[in-house]
Amino acid sequence: MQQMTLKNTRETAIFYNEHSSNCTNCGKDIVEDMTSHLGYLQNNDLAVLCDNCAYLLKETIIRYRVLAKHYDKPEPDDKLWRYMDLAKFISLLSRKELFFASAVSLNDPFEGAKGVVENKKEWDDFYLKFSRDAIITAPGMDPSVLTEEYIECNAQRLVKEMNSSGEFWRKRTCISCWYSNSYESEAMWRLYSLNIQNAVSIQTTANHLYLALDRDPYIDIGKVKYIDYKKRFTHPNGSFWYKRKAFEHEKEVRAVIVDHEGSCAGVYVPVILETLIDAIYISPYAPKWFEEVVKDIMKKYNIEKPILHSELNEVPFY
Repeated sequence: MQQMTLKNTRETAIFYNEHSSNCTNCGKDIVEDMTSHLGYLQNNDLAVLCDNCAYLLKETIIRYRVLAKHYDKPEPDDKLWRYMDLAKFISLLSRKELFFASAVSLNDPFEGAKGVVENKKEWDDFYLKFSRDAIITAPGMDPSVLTEEYIECNAQRLVKEMNSSGEFWRKRTCISCWYSNSYESEAMWRLYSLNIQNAVSIQTTANHLYLALDRDPYIDIGKVKYIDYKKRFTHPNGSFWYKRKAFEHEKEVRAVIVDHEGSCAGVYVPVILETLIDAIYISPYAPKWFEEVVKDIMKKYNIEKPILHSELNEVPFY
């Protein structure tokens, strides 16, 4: 098998991120537990190939054991909404950066949770057994020389390390939350605007969000899954893609990035505003003069996008 060069760059990472679902030669689906091969063909084109086509690579950059994603990707044209008060809107335009809040700073204490505490023994027992089996069946390990004490001590250590990593990743996982729907939401106006009379909503699409973040291969964009934590656990490596069913009305799509510095509040990520913003919606509860304020702010920062009135302001007849 060809040796990997490990010359992975941002360009090659973006290519893999955008082409890893199928072999770029034969079109075969690349699914969980398969191996994908990223590298250069004889003509120097980048390719992601399955095992059967890997021989075509002139240079193998890296091989991946494909793991299932813990989230579903939104469709590129899915509409996304971000509700905010005027101060946050001005901050976004002036900084040209999107704020990703650390999971630990969000209001929901279940961000990054694996389950409810009353079921933790079941969780620990499962992963203790998993760890014991992993130690016994590890490549190159001779089970005949392993003592029960050695297996148990190391299994306990592995579970303890896994449990302690939860708070570690809550401080380093940063999230930008978006409401996914074809239409705006009256509830979202109230929930995410500190002053509902001075609020706006940015309307974009999933693809425009991805492009506005400069196709960053280290930012994942996916749908949140809503579960009953009393009946099941989240995946130990995918817990930030789950929320309680009580939040199902949020229909959340989130962008997730890891902050290796572990700042308390979160991180700002550069964003291409002209790509991000499809339209700006004015709060249905805003006074008439507020639209002129928004127009002046957009003009100041050279953003030319439609400014629309909330459809909640439409006049009925009886």
